Amino acid sequence: MPETSKLVHKIQEKAVQLSRPRVGKSSKMSAKVRLMKIKHKAIGLNNIRQEEKVFFLVKSEKGDIPVFVSKYWSVGKAVDSIASLCNVVNNNHKLNVPKLCLFKEDTNLYDRAGAKIMELVESEFLHSGCTLTLKLFISEYT
Repeated sequence: MPETSKLVHKIQEKAVQLSRPRVGKSSKMSAKVRLMKIKHKAIGLNNIRQEEKVFFLVKSEKGDIPVFVSKYWSVGKAVDSIASLCNVVNNNHKLNVPKLCLFKEDTNLYDRAGAKIMELVESEFLHSGCTLTLKLFISEYT
């Protein structure tokens, strides 16, 4: 009888171990699936080569729009292109008006407007498939 109870206990331990969610693998897989969905529906300029493309899901006043930009572009040029693709009015060239900016969560990319997308990807601040928000921002530099 003690052997049977040990065997039952062993089987129950294995069942508990198997039923635990695998956070690491499933989150990586869901990120890959999400990126595939974004790539499938993304819009952008046709003259960007495939190996240069970086994909984002952009949330704007017009809704969620999957887009791609060149990794060689500056953040400022990417903002201009994304605004055009999302049909959002962009007055960044004017003085004393709120600037259209990209945000990753609560972090504003306006301060990095001169940085290349590739630099932000290499530093792991951005990655292909991440969600960005396009909205107006009033700064002291406007």
